[in-house]
Amino acid sequence: MKSKMTKIVMAVAALLTAGLMIAGCGGKKEAAKDTAKEKKVLHVAMTATFPPFEYAEKDGSYAGIDVDIAKYVANKLGMKVEISDMKFASLIPTLQSGRADMVISGISPTDKRSEVVSFTDSYFYPPKAIVAKKGTNFTDLNALKGHSAGATMGTTYVKDLKAVDGIKVVELDSATMAVQDVLNGRLDATLCDGTHAIVFCKEHPELEMHMMKLSTGKDDTFAIAFPKNSPNVAKVNKILEDMKKNGDFHKILVKHLGEEQTKKYESMVKEMGLK
Repeated sequence: MKSKMTKIVMAVAALLTAGLMIAGCGGKKEAAKDTAKEKKVLHVAMTATFPPFEYAEKDGSYAGIDVDIAKYVANKLGMKVEISDMKFASLIPTLQSGRADMVISGISPTDKRSEVVSFTDSYFYPPKAIVAKKGTNFTDLNALKGHSAGATMGTTYVKDLKAVDGIKVVELDSATMAVQDVLNGRLDATLCDGTHAIVFCKEHPELEMHMMKLSTGKDDTFAIAFPKNSPNVAKVNKILEDMKKNGDFHKILVKHLGEEQTKKYESMVKEMGLK
């Protein structure tokens, strides 16, 4: 009898142990599932003060050309987007630190930036524009000699202004701030992306803009940044190529620039033999 009871106790103990092991395995599987869910989020950094490329809506959501491209890319990668808004000068450091997976924010693939991050092929060739109060007639950068002009800190627009002797260059956190300084008289002009300038002049009829030629040098085009040597660069290059061929990129431009401005831009791109 004692021997029989001992066997029963041992059997129950074995079952309990097996149950605990199974529960333990189940916990590990669940943890693995949670990790997989986390990996499905594409953390995107941008400066959301750059319409029509990226800006914040009244409800706190983000919209713009770059926002739609980010969502399109994430969808093709089987991921969903989580956007972090920050100062332009913080974008590359944030990507380097691993706090972001991708940067898309009207950013140019300069040699200096390419030393620490990897870029996709250029997806947009922005015309530059000088924005000032009506009647100033600043038709080119040389016309700004003896005047003050602002641009977003860390951008190639600052570099362009500094390349011309005689311009008092002021660096600001955003193009929106530069335009506000033009409106209140603290600045004579600002240099920014041409599509951005169109938005500013629509919002403020007292401003005028003078469009410069289409930017084709890599220091002036827009590309998407990833951590150095990221395998996602090749994947996203293919996605960008496909969306331009299938018309999805065109639809995004029309949504934010309008049919007329999109046709003008695409015509310039075609004339210059760009993709």
